[in-house]
Amino acid sequence: MSTSLKISRRAFSAGAASVAVLAGTGRAKAAKDFTIGVVNPLTGFGADLGICAQQALELVVDELNKAGGINGGQIKFVFRDDESNPQKGVAAVQELLQRHNVDVIVGANLTNIAVAVAPIVNQAKVPFILFGTGSALIDPAKFPYLFRTNFHTDMESALIADYYSRVLKLKSPGIVSDTSAYGQTGSKALIAALSKVGITPAAQETFSMTDTDLSGQVLRLQKANADAILGWSLGTSLAQVARAAQRLNFNVPGIGGAGIHQEGFVDLAGAAGKDWSGTYYRSFTRTDKEDAPADIRTYLKKMQERHGAKLSKTMYIAALWDDTIRLLVEAAKRAKSSGGDDVKAALETANFKGMVSQFTFSPTKHDGLDPKALTLAYVIGTEAHVRLRVPGMD
Repeated sequence: MSTSLKISRRAFSAGAASVAVLAGTGRAKAAKDFTIGVVNPLTGFGADLGICAQQALELVVDELNKAGGINGGQIKFVFRDDESNPQKGVAAVQELLQRHNVDVIVGANLTNIAVAVAPIVNQAKVPFILFGTGSALIDPAKFPYLFRTNFHTDMESALIADYYSRVLKLKSPGIVSDTSAYGQTGSKALIAALSKVGITPAAQETFSMTDTDLSGQVLRLQKANADAILGWSLGTSLAQVARAAQRLNFNVPGIGGAGIHQEGFVDLAGAAGKDWSGTYYRSFTRTDKEDAPADIRTYLKKMQERHGAKLSKTMYIAALWDDTIRLLVEAAKRAKSSGGDDVKAALETANFKGMVSQFTFSPTKHDGLDPKALTLAYVIGTEAHVRLRVPGMD
């Protein structure tokens, strides 16, 4: 009997979402299922990240279970909405650990959520593959059970600083970021990366993620004669920066972290964002003379067939979720166990080829993404969720 996965959006919106892939009736009763706890936003500022994760999980878990599951058992997952709120994230993680006894936890796409929940999961000695990009989150000595398959802020910042100075040959940027942990760790990393190439920002502005008019901040950058806007926030907020710059006829390059590739930026910025670029997975980019990579086209086709018009516009993160779950299952198979220490040890020897990157870990290296997997791409100029790389990043 084939296994199917059904997700109740009504349950998610009620804040009590629980998803489980149930075993077929014909399999052995003694086989232990492998339970993945997922904490990610389905509401709030980062909702599109969680919805995209939900869509990716539905596909990959179903495929893996149809292919035989794991160590004789099936893969289950329990999804909790952190509501883009650290307190909600903490409550979700505690429930996953105490009530559901999950074997691993995956998620925390938002850095402020990851900061709040990381010590709890680590203390429980449960492997945690997080997606939050704050560089300091991954420290094998401090948090030995934490791993990351995503990029981190230092990686993004170094790429932006190199492009700004080497390709654009500019010298006086304006930086604008939100006041959250994500915005502040990102802007701090960006200033440090710029300093390494001899550049000091002309001005720096901050804003609350609830602000809807950022004209004042952008005007001050303009008066400081900034020759580019370097922004660090989630998509909807950065769209407000782009729209303010357009209103003020402040026609300078706009560059940001991966937040500008979120659905919120694409939908809200519109024409104001057509010249903005941001960090993006290289595998999801193309030049104007090439197609998207074949494996990405195949993956997008599967996702489109499965989800149709409901498919998230933040699709780049879906492939990372697919890679992460396959990497995790491969490690658990090698461990022949769902025990936390066994899975942790297997992850520390993982060398996995995914769609997004080659992921390599060791006991002293818990950031697995290859820095070469990251590039810069335009927000507009998409082809089935694949972005056009900026000149000079080929």
